[in-house]
Amino acid sequence: MPSEFAEFIANNQSAGVIIVSRKLAIEVVIEELLVIWSASSAEEWVDRIAKLPL
Repeated sequence: MPSEFAEFIANNQSAGVIIVSRKLAIEVVIEELLVIWSASSAEEWVDRIAKLPL
């Protein structure tokens, strides 16, 4: 997915992508997303890709 995302953002803009492992407990996912939401702005995630857990 990272290579496809890089290809996409070469000509387009994206709100960002967060990759979540299916093995990660939903509680951990929720906590991580809340941390991202409270500690950053939407503009910081434009054209960015990240994996959870951070």
